[in-house]
Amino acid sequence: MSRHEQKEATKRIKTKILNPKRVNLRRKQIIQGAIKVFTKKGFYNSTTKEIAEAAEMTEGTLYNYIRCKEDIIYIVYDYTTQVLRKELNQTIADIKDPKERLKQALIQTLKSILKYQDLIMFLYRESGTLKKEDLYTILEREDDYIKLFEQLLKDYFKDEQINEIRTKVCADILTYLPVIVSFRRWSLKRRVESMDIVIKEIVNFILHGIECIPEK
Repeated sequence: MSRHEQKEATKRIKTKILNPKRVNLRRKQIIQGAIKVFTKKGFYNSTTKEIAEAAEMTEGTLYNYIRCKEDIIYIVYDYTTQVLRKELNQTIADIKDPKERLKQALIQTLKSILKYQDLIMFLYRESGTLKKEDLYTILEREDDYIKLFEQLLKDYFKDEQINEIRTKVCADILTYLPVIVSFRRWSLKRRVESMDIVIKEIVNFILHGIECIPEK
């Protein structure tokens, strides 16, 4: 997370602590503690006392950094989107070839979602607990992710005339299709030899599918 993004996150969730570095450090503890408790018990069955204990702080200290339990859901969402984006950007940063760049972006996205599969499942399940303004902020982050894939697609077909509508639709699909490794993991693990093979075949499927983008 950049310094600007850290400041923005601090502004969105009110805190009694004025030191941004301390806020970010403590919130990382809260996030790690919340992930442990939420993935085990779910949002509604978890208490702030349990989250505070998992984060190795008192419940009173916890409330110095959040206003309510719903705030924790938001900062976990925020953390997850930041981590996924960071891992993706690091993977493609030094890749010059646009075709390889898109391919590796897809592979990394699938690997990241597989890596955080329990957290991803939890966040989708509990998305209804987000406050409206927080949900809009998360959706804006997702829009940025979609735009990244849209640009990757445009670069991939840079020497061809593309259909703009198909490009936008495909960018949306590419952003969300990878969650299949989380949502359908039990079936995939049972029916396919390994998740590495699953990832390889999903990428092959996508790369064949996006050939509809250029105007023929």
